[in-house]
Amino acid sequence: MWLVIALSLLVLWLLYKYYVSVYDLWEKRGIPYYPSTFPFGCSHQILTHSRFPGYIHDEMYKKLAPNPMFGLFVMRVPMLQIRDPDLIQLILTKEFSHFRERMFIKISEKDVLNQHLFNLDGERWRALRLKLTPTFTSGKMKAMFPLFLNCAEAFDSLILSKIGCDVDVKDLIGRLMTDIICSCAFGLDSNTIKEPDHKLRQIGAQVFKMNFMDKVKIAILQAMPKLANKIEARFTPKETEDYIVKLVENTIEYREKNNIKRNDFLDLLIQLKNKGTVGDDLKDEIEEQKCQPFELTIGLMAAQCFVFLVAGFETSSSVQSFCLYELAINQDIQTRVKKEIDEKIEKHGGLTYQAVYEMEYLDMVISETMRKYPTLWFLLRYCTKSISTPYNYEIEAGDTIVIPVWSLHHDPEYYPNPEKFDPERFSAQNRGSINPYTYLPFGEGPRMCIGMRFGKLQTKVGLITILRKYRVEPCAATKIPLVLAPSPMITVPKDPILLKLVPQS
Repeated sequence: MWLVIALSLLVLWLLYKYYVSVYDLWEKRGIPYYPSTFPFGCSHQILTHSRFPGYIHDEMYKKLAPNPMFGLFVMRVPMLQIRDPDLIQLILTKEFSHFRERMFIKISEKDVLNQHLFNLDGERWRALRLKLTPTFTSGKMKAMFPLFLNCAEAFDSLILSKIGCDVDVKDLIGRLMTDIICSCAFGLDSNTIKEPDHKLRQIGAQVFKMNFMDKVKIAILQAMPKLANKIEARFTPKETEDYIVKLVENTIEYREKNNIKRNDFLDLLIQLKNKGTVGDDLKDEIEEQKCQPFELTIGLMAAQCFVFLVAGFETSSSVQSFCLYELAINQDIQTRVKKEIDEKIEKHGGLTYQAVYEMEYLDMVISETMRKYPTLWFLLRYCTKSISTPYNYEIEAGDTIVIPVWSLHHDPEYYPNPEKFDPERFSAQNRGSINPYTYLPFGEGPRMCIGMRFGKLQTKVGLITILRKYRVEPCAATKIPLVLAPSPMITVPKDPILLKLVPQS
């Protein structure tokens, strides 16, 4: 009996020693570091999801100032947080070839819908990125703009029904975003006004909501990434995968059979599948880059539509709900936005693509919203080839890099009085004084968000649709100030943002 107990204790002690054996890594490499404790690493709150991780990393960011970079551990996974903008530029742009990959784990190829541009690495990422780039030019956005307007016009009747009520603005605006994305990515009339529980809207809303098993999977990834690669953890339900793949497959088959063109994202993917490029403008460049050839399968096409749905839905609906909240408590800014909207619509005889393009103050307001509430509070990069930094620290192959977007956006050194909502930071006069690589709502460098133009356009159309006819005001249920949820990936409020809609006089 005592022998069994002694052996059990010995095994537990050996496991403990193995687990904590990595915690002296940063000290050995001469890199400043945040202390770690068994079994959580730098903070138990990251693993338990009990607090917004942007706040947790911001505390480390401040405590390790003014070091340009420092080490930390999330459970047993070593990470380097990069504080210095010049180092961030080196990683994201100047020495991009050393940091081309995002993930320290590999997404299983069996998880079809996660084989999208955000997750892919290596040559498959490079080839697909180059091929997809021309699908998001300003010309392509202009061609899609009528689809935006069709959805916005239908949305008016839904807004009218909410007058005088306490409105969950993210739920409201999410319905318009679903209609726009379904129209532009899937060629579908989702009509969430009549069908608020449309399947695609449910999928878009649920992707970033983590259940218990998702949290367990993430804990495994953080504690034992090598094991995670072997077990090929799936994060997309098989039911969702089957639905999206079949939807895309049926839509493509119908369009090709009936020669239907809609100037939407799926049209461009079909052209890419059949011809290899979107138009001939990048054909020579693709050949010069000598990209590894690969087949654009139905599964890959479905994955690109899927990320279009989930990223477009969450990013744009979150930005708009945060923006409407700030406009509700800053009525003077809202008045100025409304004035500009009216002037540009009158100048162009309606809501045209050019009218939206010329709304400079609205663009400033959205930019300031994305500074104060960046959808992704961090960027991840994985070092594939060791490199020396100007600060005599070595970043080694295998290091995972964390770029703390939230902390940079709220650093008073770069943005004085960072909690103040001040669109003037992004005026033509002031924009040039922003320190490069301290404003990263869409990332930077070759892996910058490819859908930035689309996201900003649908955000503007959503805000214009509401603000041209209605004023947003706080109500008794409005939480001031906002409290952010402990979501591990994105910035979302803990409670719904409830506001009141009032007709414009």
